[in-house]
Amino acid sequence: MTDLSPLWPARLHHIKITSDQPPVQLDFYQRVLEQEVRELSDGEWVLTGGERSFVIGRGPRNGLGYSAFAIDDAKRVADLQDFVTAQGINVQASPSPLFGPEAFAVADPDGNTLVFGTPLDDTPAKSDRLPARLQHSVVGSPNLQALTEYRRKLGFVLSDEVKDEDGNLTAVFLRSDEEHHSQAIFNTKDSKFDHFSMEATSWNDIRDWADHLGSMRIPLSWGPGRHGPGNNLFFMVCDADGNMVEVSAEIEHMDPDMAPRIWKHEPYTLNQWGVAWMRN
Repeated sequence: MTDLSPLWPARLHHIKITSDQPPVQLDFYQRVLEQEVRELSDGEWVLTGGERSFVIGRGPRNGLGYSAFAIDDAKRVADLQDFVTAQGINVQASPSPLFGPEAFAVADPDGNTLVFGTPLDDTPAKSDRLPARLQHSVVGSPNLQALTEYRRKLGFVLSDEVKDEDGNLTAVFLRSDEEHHSQAIFNTKDSKFDHFSMEATSWNDIRDWADHLGSMRIPLSWGPGRHGPGNNLFFMVCDADGNMVEVSAEIEHMDPDMAPRIWKHEPYTLNQWGVAWMRN
């Protein structure tokens, strides 16, 4: 049995997205993703609804402020903090308004912030009219290997790697529970927010989301298709700032001991049905 860190299992609970036009972003998330909006302070808003939550903050457009992972009890959060501190990883105060006082944060070599804590509101989520649970966040980086090693020190488990013909890494997928990935990193020229994904319950949900977007005259940006790594059905759409938002279903499940696979860097890996979004 794999010797897991106290991170396991953890699920992505919310992310913070920064924008230089918050009112426009808030309108999109309220209307299109059917979120309820609550202003926290001048320049920061919380959006909730069903099993997806977001924080929108005033700042640079297309910025990922942080990715926040929910852990089921405060003791395990403390154990995780001790675990990462013992490895020489610096711990920071949590910036999340949705986690309790035990929460903490870390920053990877690119400055991407990951937060770990227990949600303040543990009320069971109400049923979504359009189900889609926030499931993973993705960044692009020219320092792919360093960011991967950092996440593995935290306890993320490597699921799949993508390599080019020379054996160079072009993408990695890592998991913090049985779902194929809760984090992914693509090799890109600059460090950036790549996309986030919401996991629906079935192919029929993908259809219903696409019909919902179509009724609002919002075109799909990519898909529908099926990824190689993760084997999930998907499509993507752009939010008001141009951030890519994925709706996915039927993502692969892997136990902790399952060995990572290696995929070829080619369009088929990213979309087994056709056209792919190739980052490089």
